[in-house]
Amino acid sequence: MIWKTLLIGLLLAIGEVINGNIRVRVLHGIFGKRKAKVVSLFSGIGVIAFICCITLPWIKPSNYQDCILIGIVWLAIMTCLDIYFARRVFNLSWSKVLDDFNPLKGNLLSVGMVFLLFSPSLVYWIRQGKYATYLQRP
Repeated sequence: MIWKTLLIGLLLAIGEVINGNIRVRVLHGIFGKRKAKVVSLFSGIGVIAFICCITLPWIKPSNYQDCILIGIVWLAIMTCLDIYFARRVFNLSWSKVLDDFNPLKGNLLSVGMVFLLFSPSLVYWIRQGKYATYLQRP
């Protein structure tokens, strides 16, 4: 299960890097920086939800504890990736990196990270609950 989780974590990272590039290169020009962050938050949540819905059955968590562990691994991958890009690619200071996680300063990265952490549990709950028969129809 761990190798599949790591592999999907890398897929999520690729999806979120693409989402971030679209935000900076396209959405900033259309909406401005602040609104582009909101649009990017929702598109990022969509990327996470889509990848999680498609891949979680392949990972095959057996309970909510597995789902939380999957979410923690994905959160660690994305946090490391965000810090790496901020420090090494964009040469940002540590205070600016920390500001990127602060929703009180208009930055929504931490909101997306919370969704990322709980997305495996949410998808697992939906697939196990009353919607399971609808989602698993052939």
